[in-house]
Amino acid sequence: MAVCSTLEVAPLDPALAGLLAQMAAQGNPPLEALPPAVGRRIYRDMDAALGLPAPVVGKVEDLVIEGPGGPLALRAYAPATPGPWPVLMFLHGGGFVIGDLDTHDKVCRTLCHHAHMLVVAVDYRLAPEHPFPAAPDDAEAALRWLCAHAATLGGDASRMAVAGDSAGAQLALVAVRRVGGIQALGMIYPAAQHPDTPSPSYAENGEGKFLTYSAMRWFMATYLGGQAAAAQHPDFDLLHSDMAALPPTWVATMGHDPLRDEGHALALRIEHAGVAVAHAHYPGAIHACIHFSGVSTVGAQVVVDLAAWLRLQI
Repeated sequence: MAVCSTLEVAPLDPALAGLLAQMAAQGNPPLEALPPAVGRRIYRDMDAALGLPAPVVGKVEDLVIEGPGGPLALRAYAPATPGPWPVLMFLHGGGFVIGDLDTHDKVCRTLCHHAHMLVVAVDYRLAPEHPFPAAPDDAEAALRWLCAHAATLGGDASRMAVAGDSAGAQLALVAVRRVGGIQALGMIYPAAQHPDTPSPSYAENGEGKFLTYSAMRWFMATYLGGQAAAAQHPDFDLLHSDMAALPPTWVATMGHDPLRDEGHALALRIEHAGVAVAHAHYPGAIHACIHFSGVSTVGAQVVVDLAAWLRLQI
């Protein structure tokens, strides 16, 4: 499944359209108008309310390791089947400002169950308290620790993958590129460039489809913390950085997502660097759909598709 030269177009998934209409009718203030702490709580509550119950896994364990900025929390999900298992490190989305181990707990349990992998989620530091490069530094530290200690959790460090969604997808790529020796990379609707240079999908989908253009500008301004040079750093501006050292990569794009075009451009750039790329496009879906599995089947399908691809790689 190579990268599509053009993306399939389809109407918005009816169930997601209904959800968006309900959200609009509530008249809540935009995320960027709220303190980060409030946005983080809303994100947790949204995931809890709109996602289906996650499948059962064998064991869940919370860990703390030493990170570059102090203690770094991880959560390990072990399959019910006998190990040692291949290992997946997962980095959550949330614009580098919101999101945590709980917002993506169902996603990680689903990946563990369907991929039959030890999944280790990373609670990296968030902006504005910890701006760039705190998050990629934490992602790198967690991956290096996991490569060295996977066996203590029942994992096989010779079969390692990294994945993430949105901001976490960017961090996944950066961690893999910094550390090397990883067998597979999975990215769900990755953030790949600064919204100050918006692609056409921002004009199409930047209002009324959950993730907005103004929210993205707020996320990125908060994350970069006024560091103008950081917007061109290769650990942020992925579309102008080197991809040649990446392992086989899976990229998911959503048809009604402001980040659709940059995700597509990133997949093409990786493929042009000589890397094997599988591109899965979901034309009726929106950003963050993996949290809305209780509303629409498409988000759950994205996660199951990633799990199926991972099983083929390692």
